[in-house]
Amino acid sequence: MGKIKIITIGREYASGGRAVGRLVSEKLGIPFYNKEILHMAAEKLNMSADDIKNADETAANSLLYSMSLMSNLSTATSLPINDRIFIEEREVIRMLAQQGPCVIVGRCADSILREIRDDVLNVFIYADTESRAKRAVEEYGETPENVYHQLRKHDKKRSTYYNLNTGQKWGAKDNYDLCINSSKIGIEMCAEAIIHMASNL
Repeated sequence: MGKIKIITIGREYASGGRAVGRLVSEKLGIPFYNKEILHMAAEKLNMSADDIKNADETAANSLLYSMSLMSNLSTATSLPINDRIFIEEREVIRMLAQQGPCVIVGRCADSILREIRDDVLNVFIYADTESRAKRAVEEYGETPENVYHQLRKHDKKRSTYYNLNTGQKWGAKDNYDLCINSSKIGIEMCAEAIIHMASNL
């Protein structure tokens, strides 16, 4: 892979970013991490992955929910649960990067690793609305009647999570080394473009 050891992938909902990341990992023969990060963070917090997922999806504005979850933690602190989740996920991401080459999808990995490593390629995958809607219906089970609402909902959640935790703007080109429109070139060529860039830096 040359100088690049870690590839992070941010993505719009239903843009195919997860599929791109998995294909890159398969082609390069390196580990792929996505939801696994959530499960590792849950284990460190002595919580179930479902509890963490539910807390994570409430963003940072549900004080009562945070307090109710924290009351069940033997290591509860004054930090809101969403902050504690992010802190644990950040440590997991740093640990995974330290272990060796890998592909990490989402979880603000680009921002988390930017200040401590210089061997990271940060990628953002996006697509046109119609392509995303088609993928969401065919692959994610969204209904045609509700799909555009779901696109906006998931993108807003990802944007809020990223912006609050990094102080940067989700999807802004300055945060990434490579931005690719998957609806123009497809999943396979997205993966090939990432691998080519990672191999030649």
